[in-house]
Amino acid sequence: MKQTTLIITFLISIVTLHAQVNFDMDQNKTNSGFIHNISSDATSFYKTSLDFVQSPFHFDSRDFLTTGIITGVTALAFTLDNSIRSGMKKNHSSTMDNLTNAGEKMGAAQYGLALSGVLYLSGQIVQEPELRKTGLMLAEALFLNGLTTGILKVTIGRSRPYGNDGNTDIDFFRINDEDNSLPSGHTSTAFAIATVLSQRIDNTYATIALYSFAGLTAVQRIYADKHWFSDVVLGAALGTVIGLKVVNLNTEYDNQDSSVKMNVYPVLGSRGYGAGLSLNF
Repeated sequence: MKQTTLIITFLISIVTLHAQVNFDMDQNKTNSGFIHNISSDATSFYKTSLDFVQSPFHFDSRDFLTTGIITGVTALAFTLDNSIRSGMKKNHSSTMDNLTNAGEKMGAAQYGLALSGVLYLSGQIVQEPELRKTGLMLAEALFLNGLTTGILKVTIGRSRPYGNDGNTDIDFFRINDEDNSLPSGHTSTAFAIATVLSQRIDNTYATIALYSFAGLTAVQRIYADKHWFSDVVLGAALGTVIGLKVVNLNTEYDNQDSSVKMNVYPVLGSRGYGAGLSLNF
């Protein structure tokens, strides 16, 4: 309960800080209706997801370099897996139990989705587009992060530490949770959240706090013997890259006219009412 209260307090603090940082952007507010916002945001979600999935087919030299560095660092981390696991097992304490439990909450997808919803609805209620946009970006990042890490986990099929099969036990395409160690989903989630919020808030102290919580999540996954060190290294890298990609894609959309339009409209009839959706290319 204490850890849950801590996380909720943290989420509320982020919302408050974000609202304060963007208070000087009042001139950018619009009077767009709720339906228009939903249409615009649905279009953004669609375009972000589509462009993200297609992005590997458009890699440039910088993207290949980044991929190479992440792969190399993860491979190097493999050599430290056993020693770091052994060291963690020797340093268990009630204090560390409580501290790392708070980190676990930061990496739980439901808390990220809750924060996304709080930001999005707050932006709708107070007519603050930037706040609403932050909530949307978080939702996009969490979705794409879950998709990416989920595919990698099943494809790689690496055994978790507590299975005691060793850090090199990899058997491709295994769907059991105990065989889905690489990468760490909690860690990638925490770093995706930290990245999106730090980019949007653009405040040094907030960035330090966000990444500190994300780092605590990574420590907890090793401490709880749920992941190897290399799992959390790759998870941290993925979460950061995905968060940055989502923010950059949305920035590009804001600077150009969208080629895809999604419209939501009411449908009324003698038998009832509902909503329609049209997608124009």
